Amino acid sequence: MDRKTLSEILKDATSGGASQDQRVKKRKNRGHKKWAKKMKMIEHSLRAVGEENEKIEEENGFKRRMLRRNQAKIKQQKAGFCDAQNKIITEHESRVGELLKEPLVQDLLARSNQLELARGAMLSPNASSDARVPSEDAIIELKRRSEMLSKENIDVLCKVLTA
Repeated sequence: MDRKTLSEILKDATSGGASQDQRVKKRKNRGHKKWAKKMKMIEHSLRAVGEENEKIEEENGFKRRMLRRNQAKIKQQKAGFCDAQNKIITEHESRVGELLKEPLVQDLLARSNQLELARGAMLSPNASSDARVPSEDAIIELKRRSEMLSKENIDVLCKVLTA
């Protein structure tokens, strides 16, 4: 048995029985354990954030696909609407054309023109009657321009809807 002096025994008691090197190692080891614990917490947080990001990416991908489908459906509906409108307008134009060829309608239009002339004469009796009566060529030109204008409006509407 080794005999220790009183000062050595006190020194061992105050130092916890560990040497200076052992105390430094313990301190470093405690710091390393704290650091390792913090790193594990950070890794866990990063993993949770990564999993959440993956879920969000999946949801965004699904929403993008649904948006593309809806855009395609809307485009098809717009095209179908324009086609349907063009068919309806073409049908109406042909019916109007057929009606204009009917003798009864031509008679009504002629009477309507005469009525307009009579009204104009009543409003300004001093004006010459030839100035108020448009020529047949002028009437045809006005009808043609009106038809072209309605077709152009439909085309513009279709372009706006399909754009």
